[in-house]
Amino acid sequence: MKFLLFISTLIFLTKTSYSDEKMLALGDKEYGQHLAGECVTCHKANSDKAIPSINGYDKEVFLTVMLAYKNKEMENPVMQMIAGRLDNEQIASLALYFNSLK
Repeated sequence: MKFLLFISTLIFLTKTSYSDEKMLALGDKEYGQHLAGECVTCHKANSDKAIPSINGYDKEVFLTVMLAYKNKEMENPVMQMIAGRLDNEQIASLALYFNSLK
């Protein structure tokens, strides 16, 4: 529950050059599927609590979290490195792909 509150707060605090809607328009679900190979190495569907599953993740929350890692507003050196290598199109594509999974 604390994690969801934290994420909700980030949604309001994170400033991006794109609105969620404009950024998601850059994405392509099939491209996200192609990119997801690195993500699912750690974020398995039946993942433990230390590394959560991101299947079915809300698109807007995914964008917010990934941009927060990219901008080093959230601490996790691995996720900062991974998100830092992604552009907005790639992040949006991953958001669309993972949102589509159950």
